[in-house]
Amino acid sequence: MSEPASSVAFHTGVTDPVQHMLRLVRKAVSLGSRVLVLGPAQPLHELDEQLWTADPGSFLPHGLWTPQAHGSTRLSLAAVWLCTQADACLQANDSATLPEVLINLGTPSAQADGAAAVCAAGVRFSKVIELVPQDPAARASGQQRWRAWREQGVVPAHHAFS
Repeated sequence: MSEPASSVAFHTGVTDPVQHMLRLVRKAVSLGSRVLVLGPAQPLHELDEQLWTADPGSFLPHGLWTPQAHGSTRLSLAAVWLCTQADACLQANDSATLPEVLINLGTPSAQADGAAAVCAAGVRFSKVIELVPQDPAARASGQQRWRAWREQGVVPAHHAFS
């Protein structure tokens, strides 16, 4: 077993995942970290819009990670990576190229969630934040991710937002 991420936290009961991610991304970037956000296409599209328009003058350089964008100068310079292809992104990037912070929204489908892959790659991040919205499918996915972290020997911090 490899060394786990230095910090894993679960944010549960999140009522507005996009706004929650936006706050987390801004905080991490303000502290000098780059951020990888994993999740389904729709909330990441909404986050992309918010990173452009949420507050005048608050644009954060970001890009969508795809296999085609992998290794591009534009993406490597971005403070924030948005990725819907967790397994591909985590396999294609080494510790030197990945951002320091991972925010994982997961997906409602436990199989597509890639919980084990995210946990196995967690060693490559200084901080991992697992977001768990209130809906039942998201809670089930979050429980699977919690178990996967525990199997890696990690005792995640828990922050309830409901």
